[in-house]
Amino acid sequence: MGIAIHDVSGSGGQPIASRGVRATRTVCRDRGVSDVTFWRWERRGWIKTINICGKKYVDLQSLVEFDRRAAAGEFAKPPAGAAGKSAEARAERKAQADAANSKASA
Repeated sequence: MGIAIHDVSGSGGQPIASRGVRATRTVCRDRGVSDVTFWRWERRGWIKTINICGKKYVDLQSLVEFDRRAAAGEFAKPPAGAAGKSAEARAERKAQADAANSKASA
């Protein structure tokens, strides 16, 4: 990951080195997730963060990778508890209805 130099007007005209990072709180706000959710993603290794002077920053490249993996369904789980039982019952009713329809067609 290379270092890009940006001229930021609020820095007195001095160039500031940037590695493609954003403050964690800003990313949480923009994505509509809590700090705790983001912390869990970091703990699981899904997002890479960088500690700069005691403040957490998110590596933007890891966010791109996270979005790609999430869109591919890599983090999806089957429904659990009552929702899981309801989904199983729905699938069973559909299978029975499909079997009855195929018998009626024949």
